[in-house]
Amino acid sequence: MSAVMLEEVKMDGQAGQFANRKNTFFLALRGVAVADDENLQDGDVFAITEGVDVEVGDLVVWWTGLARTLALARVQEDLSFKGVGGFPPPSDEQPAKVRGVVVGRLRQFGSGHQGA
Repeated sequence: MSAVMLEEVKMDGQAGQFANRKNTFFLALRGVAVADDENLQDGDVFAITEGVDVEVGDLVVWWTGLARTLALARVQEDLSFKGVGGFPPPSDEQPAKVRGVVVGRLRQFGSGHQGA
C-alpha cells in the first residue's frame, strides 16, 4: 500500500470558478487511503476554504507550514484532531495549523470510482 498524501491541484470549469471565491483551493488525494468512515479514494478532490471558523465535526486540512505535511482530520469534541484515511493526527512535537475546512469533495466517475 502506498503512502497517502494531498497535492494541490487546479480545477477548471465550474469548480475552477468556485476557487476564485472565499479563499478556496483544491487538494487531490494521492495513494491508497486506509478504509474508515470517510470512504476516501485515490483521486478524490477536496475543495478547501481558508479563514473560516472550525467547528466540532468539521473535516479539516492541517499542516506544519510545509506542503508535504498536509493531512486530513476530523475535529473532535475537545477540539483535537483525529486523523482520517491513514493521515496522522498532529504530534505534540510540531505545532499544527489549520490550513482550511473541507467544503466539498469531488469524485471522478470511471476508473473504478463511484460518485460521492
